[in-house]
Amino acid sequence: MVGLAVASSLARRGARVTLLERGPRCGEGASAAAAGMLALGAEAAEAGPFQELCRSGRELWPSWADQLEHDTGVDCELTRSGLIQVATTPEGVDRLEGRRRAGSGPGGEAVSLLDPDQLAKLVPGLGPAVLAGLHHPDDSHVHSHRVVDALVAACRRLGVTIQTDSEVSRIELAGGEPRLFLADGRELGGEFLVVCAGCWSGLLLGGQWAKIGPVRGQIVALDPGRPLLPRIVFGERGYLVQKRSGLVLVGTTEERVGYRPWPTAGGVGQLIQVASELMPEMARERFAFAWAGLRPHGPEGMPLLGRIQAGGRVLLATAHHRNGILLAPITGELIARAVFEGADPPELAAFSPGRLV
Repeated sequence: MVGLAVASSLARRGARVTLLERGPRCGEGASAAAAGMLALGAEAAEAGPFQELCRSGRELWPSWADQLEHDTGVDCELTRSGLIQVATTPEGVDRLEGRRRAGSGPGGEAVSLLDPDQLAKLVPGLGPAVLAGLHHPDDSHVHSHRVVDALVAACRRLGVTIQTDSEVSRIELAGGEPRLFLADGRELGGEFLVVCAGCWSGLLLGGQWAKIGPVRGQIVALDPGRPLLPRIVFGERGYLVQKRSGLVLVGTTEERVGYRPWPTAGGVGQLIQVASELMPEMARERFAFAWAGLRPHGPEGMPLLGRIQAGGRVLLATAHHRNGILLAPITGELIARAVFEGADPPELAAFSPGRLV
């Protein structure tokens, strides 16, 4: 998704863009496996550049989704549900209390610590293990597959050339111009190269970038056949989010197992246990299916965004880990600015790949 977001942002500014997809279809990596949460409240609790980046990403999403639907007719299913961040341990309650004392959530919204009785009014059916929770009213979620469909359609409408089954085997710089050598023998060049290869970015770039690698995340889908979750429930070991289709997604694991993008019996069992702890009736709901994806994790656990070298023509837009969906619109915008303005915007300083060279 990040690659599609970057391509569309560049094309909207007038660039001629070619997007190379290693598989037969776009978005079959981490994007296809994502639950689609825009969960600033849970994912970026600490103040700092990453929280600011996530906040900017969340703020862009409503207009971004509207633009995509206007241009393509595809509804990204942006659902402004809000998120309840819950604690099931005394230590977890203490952490939530600390955030309450800070006075506001990461998006600036007012937050308060809710007891089980108060939580039951917002999300009926939470289990006795849930001791307290914070309500983040501005968090939301989208349907990641719909977003990919919309971005592909938007890119084509904007004149982006999308080449599928086009795996890059190596990158070279000849006279400062990036050149790509593909596994099928083709050779391509361009004025700029943006590497948005997710967890495969490290394999492609080599050297110090080899630390960019995969973290497997498994998700289970349950089908209760009725509305159960008016809000995202985000616990200490996993989350629940109900889509417009009625499916409840239960996620997610964090596994460093290499390039193995499939669910396991142990992972599915772990997620069912998480679901049952957060909402006991989930244990009785129909099991629909399970899947897994590989999230790109960087050497510092932060996204890598911008030029590898100052003034260079190779940029990275990768290592978003759990927040590729949330950060897709802001990543596209900032990378496009970097290309057209001739230097990385100040907002990218904390995420600059150059700091690791």
